[in-house]
Amino acid sequence: MIKIYEILSSSVVNIKNILEVQETPSGELAVEIEKEQGKGNFEKAKAWKVNEFKKQGYILRDAKALDIDKKVFYLYIDAPEDFFKRNEKILIDNGAKVLDKTETENIKKKIDDAESNASSGVGFIFG
Repeated sequence: MIKIYEILSSSVVNIKNILEVQETPSGELAVEIEKEQGKGNFEKAKAWKVNEFKKQGYILRDAKALDIDKKVFYLYIDAPEDFFKRNEKILIDNGAKVLDKTETENIKKKIDDAESNASSGVGFIFG
């Protein structure tokens, strides 16, 4: 499932902070791991809070880079529906707006074209 969000320039810093948050330990597991092989030093394994946006992947583009005369950014995410159920609220609460089907198709085409052009440019450089 593909969703594209429109983000006002004034909200893009908040959204970037969400998208780029570092993964952090969230506790210890009931498993011990050896710190250095053969040394006998053990520590509790850590559970990690995973940044699902980094794991899933996304594309964030300025409208100007897509030849759109608006002061907004577009966030493109291709993920399973359950990803959006878990993560969409934080985006919306921080200023992202889900595009309707027609707008999504238009922006998707522009982003896909830009990605394709970038790929062919790299291919041209490395021949």
